[in-house]
Amino acid sequence: MFQLKVLLYYAIIAIVINASPSGCEETDRVVCQLEDPRNQCGPFCLEALMPLIGHIAQHQEQWKTCKLQEIQAQQRDIEKEIESQKTSLTESWKKIIAEDIENRTNRSELKMEGQLSDLQEALTSITTSLKNMSAKINILHRFKRIGSRYLHIEDIVQQNWTSALSACQKMGGNLASIINEADFNAIVSQLSKDNTYMIGISDLAEKGVFISVSSGKRAPFLKWNPGEPLYEHVDQRCVSIHNGGMWVASCTSDFKYICEANENV
Repeated sequence: MFQLKVLLYYAIIAIVINASPSGCEETDRVVCQLEDPRNQCGPFCLEALMPLIGHIAQHQEQWKTCKLQEIQAQQRDIEKEIESQKTSLTESWKKIIAEDIENRTNRSELKMEGQLSDLQEALTSITTSLKNMSAKINILHRFKRIGSRYLHIEDIVQQNWTSALSACQKMGGNLASIINEADFNAIVSQLSKDNTYMIGISDLAEKGVFISVSSGKRAPFLKWNPGEPLYEHVDQRCVSIHNGGMWVASCTSDFKYICEANENV
């Protein structure tokens, strides 16, 4: 707008300077001499300035168009930058959310693993307790307390030493070993007179070295009948109780037997 005013101002000055005070003179071109420029210049100046005004108006539209295009280009650049920032921000948020979810998942997995481990330990403990309880119930059902031990005296079925050992193990025990004289006397008081009972002591591995089958060690207590151990036959290597004392009996002969529980109640 300022440029338009300046151009218009200079155009008016040029017209006034070229005008003469005597009116219009006819030469090679028509020159109008203005006697009263202030009053006569209106229509004439307007007509003379029309091309210039049109030119200015045309360029002004071009300037507006260029300015608009420049503004639109800047707007597009700004929109692109905003979109780029939006995309970058979205990706950043996605990454942050993904990492947060992964961290939460890892923490949840660790927590669940800890809880599962606790449950497994609790289940193992319960299973062990149930097994112990079952073993104790089995002991109370099949064995009775004699002295300091839980024992089963088999008074009906007779078997050789190996079969008797297997039968005791199936009951959840072993062929009995005597640990001291008090237990020995308590057992003898429960036995039928003149009957022989196999127990879990033998010298099958080495003659004269009597080993407890339940411990794998030397028998802690032996109370021999007079003259024992007496080896009259080669298979007399298994200890039995007869009439209040111990003697070496035939391992292949069938006798009654005594079992001991593997665990005390």
